[in-house]
Amino acid sequence: MRILLTLIVFVTLGANSFSQEDTSSVILDGVEINSKKLGFKKVGLYDEMPEDDYNIRGFTQLSIFENDLTDEFWMSKDTRCVSSRLGGDGDKSFLNLEWNKDLDGCDWVGIGFGWDGWSGKDMGYVFDTLAIELQVRSTGKPFTNLPWAFGIEDYSGQQAWLGYNKSFLQSKDISTDWTKVQIPLSLFPFVENDVDLSNVKQLLIQVFAEGVIEIKKVHLVPFSKKLKKEVEAVQLGKSLSFDNFLTDKSTMYTNIEGGHSFAVAYTSDSLFFSFLINDASARVNKHANGDLWKGDAIEIAYSTNTTANKKRKFLLLSDQHIGVNCGESAYVWDWKESKKQAAITCEFGKWAKGYTVNMAVPFTALYNLELTPGLKLDFEIAIDLNEGDSRKEQQRWNSTFSEGFNTSPTKWGTLIFK
Repeated sequence: MRILLTLIVFVTLGANSFSQEDTSSVILDGVEINSKKLGFKKVGLYDEMPEDDYNIRGFTQLSIFENDLTDEFWMSKDTRCVSSRLGGDGDKSFLNLEWNKDLDGCDWVGIGFGWDGWSGKDMGYVFDTLAIELQVRSTGKPFTNLPWAFGIEDYSGQQAWLGYNKSFLQSKDISTDWTKVQIPLSLFPFVENDVDLSNVKQLLIQVFAEGVIEIKKVHLVPFSKKLKKEVEAVQLGKSLSFDNFLTDKSTMYTNIEGGHSFAVAYTSDSLFFSFLINDASARVNKHANGDLWKGDAIEIAYSTNTTANKKRKFLLLSDQHIGVNCGESAYVWDWKESKKQAAITCEFGKWAKGYTVNMAVPFTALYNLELTPGLKLDFEIAIDLNEGDSRKEQQRWNSTFSEGFNTSPTKWGTLIFK
C-alpha cells in the first residue's frame, strides 16, 4: 500500500520599491520584489517529480540569466552610464550591454540578477564546488580584459566582491564567438565580509571604464579545479651554493603573473630561493623596516607547522612572513619578530628584464625544522613593484585574485619538498 502525503505550501512575497539612485559605492539597499517567474509548476496527485532535474549536490537554482529579461534583472537608472537590450541570434536571444563609467555623474554603474524569483538561495553547502559561468562575446575586436567586479549579496545586505582576472577566460580571448568566463565562488571573501551564504539574494556586476559586450547565459556550473597552487623544492645534496643552484638542470622556475619567476631548493638545514624579477626600473626602495612593501620588494610567507589547519584565516605563531627590501640598502625584514633578520642572506644580480635575487633561509637555526623529502608547507610569494615613493602594484603567486595573504594563510599555496 502506498501512503501519499500531500503538503500545501502558502508563499507570501513582500514588495518594496527599489531605486538604484539610492546606491552609494557598492552598497545596495535591501529589496524584495514580487516575481512573475517563481519557477513553481503544478504536480498531479499521483505524478512523481522528474528524476533528471539537473542539480549540483542537490542545488537546483543554477540558471541566473538565459535568453530573457524579467524583473529579476536591474541596472543603474542613468542610461548614459549603462544601457541594455535584448538582441536576436537565430531563435535565441542575448543581452547587449553597453556602459561608460567615465561620464560625469556615473558614480556607481552596474547591473544585478536576483535569480530564481528573488528567492533566498542556500549556497552554504555547495559554494566550494560552483563557479559563475558567463557566455559572452565581443561586438568587434577581441579582448581579454573585462573592467568588472563581481559581487554576491545576501538578504541582510552584506556583500563579497571579486575583481575580474583574465585567467577566468576559458579561451585565448573574448572574440565574436561565444566565449566562457568562469569565476569560482570559493575565491570570494565571504567569511571576511560576513556574507550569509544560506540566504543569497543576488549577483551584482559593477562596471568600470567603458565597453560593449553581449551576454548569452549566466549559469552556475561545477568547478573542481585546484585553487591552491603547488610548487616543488628540489633537493640538491648536503651543501648548496647559489651558483650551482642557478645552473643545476633540475632547478625548475615557476611563473608569477607579471613576468616574474622563482625557484626553490633545499638542503636538510636551509631553504634557498632564486627570483627573476621583471622590472625595467629595478631596485627602487627608500622605505625602512616593515614599510619595505611600499617599494621594490619580495615577500615570502610560509608555515613551519605541517599540521596547521589549511583553512585558517589568521596567523599562527608558526606562520612566518618575511620581506626583502630590494633597494640599494637591501635587508631582510621579519614581520613576526618585527626586526631585521641578519641570519637570512641575499645576493642580487641583473638579467635582461630586470634583476635577480638569491636568498638562503637557515631553517634549522631559525625554526628548528629539518627539511626532508615529502614535507609540505603552506607557502606564498608576492612581488611588490615601486612607482615614485609608493607601491604601484603587488603580484602574487597563489592568491592572484585577492589581497590579504599577509593575514590569511587560507590564501597560500603549497610548497612540496621533492
